[in-house]
Amino acid sequence: GAVSWQDKMEVEGRSVGVLLDQPWVPVEIAEIPFLAKVHFGETSYRLLISDLDTVWHEDMNREAINHRAQELNRRLKAPVASFFCHLCAVARPRLNGGAPEDVMAVFSQERLPHQLLVRLKSELAGVPFYWEFRCSPAPLSVVCEQLVRPLLSVSQVLQRQVQELMTLLGRKDAEIQDYRDNGAVLSRGRLETEVFIEQCYKESFFSERLSELCAVQNCYGFNGDIQELYMAVMKQRAAFKRRGSNTQDSPTHTEKTVSECAVPSHNQRSSSETAVEKKPKRDVSSTDGSQEEQTVPLGALPQPHGSPRSAQSSVKPKKKKAKGLFS
Repeated sequence: GAVSWQDKMEVEGRSVGVLLDQPWVPVEIAEIPFLAKVHFGETSYRLLISDLDTVWHEDMNREAINHRAQELNRRLKAPVASFFCHLCAVARPRLNGGAPEDVMAVFSQERLPHQLLVRLKSELAGVPFYWEFRCSPAPLSVVCEQLVRPLLSVSQVLQRQVQELMTLLGRKDAEIQDYRDNGAVLSRGRLETEVFIEQCYKESFFSERLSELCAVQNCYGFNGDIQELYMAVMKQRAAFKRRGSNTQDSPTHTEKTVSECAVPSHNQRSSSETAVEKKPKRDVSSTDGSQEEQTVPLGALPQPHGSPRSAQSSVKPKKKKAKGLFS
């Protein structure tokens, strides 16, 4: 029987790792937006491409590439290495997110009931060169491994980052209020801001900005920052898997892996509780060891060594003539 795509991928584990570490990039083919990731080997390639309705894939080795090149280019007689070198030169820039005008090839696409055809036409040694990526639907396990689980991890990292930034804003407001209580005044009124209230901010964001952001469909949101974060998450996941292969019987490792991959829920701790764990300056009885087990260290931002509160408690401004501290 036919060898499955997953079985082929397992044969060359090193190439699989390269594909896993690569981000999804926005690709436009015949004015249709896609997300894609591709890996070109010496004389092989692996392609994943999606319009977020379906994920398609194709895995081609040296023999298959040579057969298709001869099938589509009967006028060309060349070694498979020459065919593949030209294919990489014209296909890789577009599939890596390059602008259409930067690629010396014409791309088109056709969707069949169980196949996505991506065709390209260029020239090789003055003779037309044709190629077809004949992609079939990817298995569900591949979709989860390459798209679903990484995006859940990215979402979790971004949520953690937002919570820490909200906590920092609250501490900044408290610091500014302390300056004001000690006689400081703002020298430039345009710099004045309202006190940050997390709940009010969330309600305002959902009512005013959410619909605007959901209406934007270009690039599916995979800008450079998200691509970089995706790669960082995948590297961390690969590191956890390597460690897991050496400590499969360790209960401590099992608890850590589960907590790191967990999806945050509404019952997860609030931002104030996160601040207590990060900087335990206040006496809060609700902070205990069980909360530390829920901490997800993926993409956690480094905390500063010093706290603004510790600095302001040691030096108290003299109540003389008011000065503008924010000029």
